[in-house]
Amino acid sequence: MIYLVDTIEVDPADLVRYVGVLEGEMVPLMLRAGATFEHCRTTDPDLGQPVTVQIAWSFADLPAWNVIRRNLVLDPGWYACAEVLAALRRDGTRRFYRTAPPAADLT
Repeated sequence: MIYLVDTIEVDPADLVRYVGVLEGEMVPLMLRAGATFEHCRTTDPDLGQPVTVQIAWSFADLPAWNVIRRNLVLDPGWYACAEVLAALRRDGTRRFYRTAPPAADLT
């Protein structure tokens, strides 16, 4: 299993809009493309600093990710959604994680 984790920073004033676009537009797009939604988490917007939004998806393997990417590129809705999210984003990272093997398998 592969987990795609996006960690994004947004201004506190943009949090509701950002999460609204994620839930209302990006989640359906990613599900149609073949990804599984895992979670969306945020830090507290009342701390007086940028808010971190973490969203995670899963899929079987990297060949499955290539199919998902192809499906997204062919979906016109993805471009409009990505543009809105990019305009609200201050910074961010994207990481691919695998389920860790048991410690005994690492030696």
